[in-house]
Amino acid sequence: MRNAIILDENTVMTIDNTGCVGEKDLDVVFAPNSITAAFCLRTAILEQWAAGAMPKQIVVANFTGDNAWEDYINGFQTIYDEIGEPLPPISGSSESNFPSLQSALSVTVIGKKQFTNSHDNVDYYIIGKPLIGKAVLEQADQVAKLREIYECLQKGFIKAIWPCGSKGIQHEVEQFTGHQSAKFDLDGTASAGPSTAIVVAVDRNQIDKFHSVVSAPITPVQI
Repeated sequence: MRNAIILDENTVMTIDNTGCVGEKDLDVVFAPNSITAAFCLRTAILEQWAAGAMPKQIVVANFTGDNAWEDYINGFQTIYDEIGEPLPPISGSSESNFPSLQSALSVTVIGKKQFTNSHDNVDYYIIGKPLIGKAVLEQADQVAKLREIYECLQKGFIKAIWPCGSKGIQHEVEQFTGHQSAKFDLDGTASAGPSTAIVVAVDRNQIDKFHSVVSAPITPVQI
């Protein structure tokens, strides 16, 4: 488990935020609101999977303004279109009293435990490359794909996952594997932004099947 909050033995809460990314003139990174929302939800979903849970409810705090709400919902829908599952119920609110100068969004996901993560008889890999800002959009083929990860989880090829963020892949690999001397052929200090790279524990008996499903770059981790 990574940053999930365990509410009870079956209920898991995860949260992700984004700020200064969107369509406003003073945003640091310009991106369509729908894409901003998709990557924000993506991280919260990956955190759910890391905790062995599946999302059941999405709660949105929209500080960008009422006009962005529909775009954000459309972005959430694209994520579930990719996964191939129905979009969970959505609730939340928008800041409409005062207009903001920059975009800001927070997404909370409530999920239920569905499976137990395991590190028995596994090898470790990193799916995707660490990317941030405009590079996320410009190098989309280097980003770990939710549909493929979900398929591998369902089929048991992947037995546990760990999304990477701003602290760098080296930190995340060490946390996930419990090995401080883990080595891999990537920049361990680079930020993976909205979980563009993910560490996975792959069943040693199904490594070929794992490779046949995943199209993003795969980097082995040496323990």
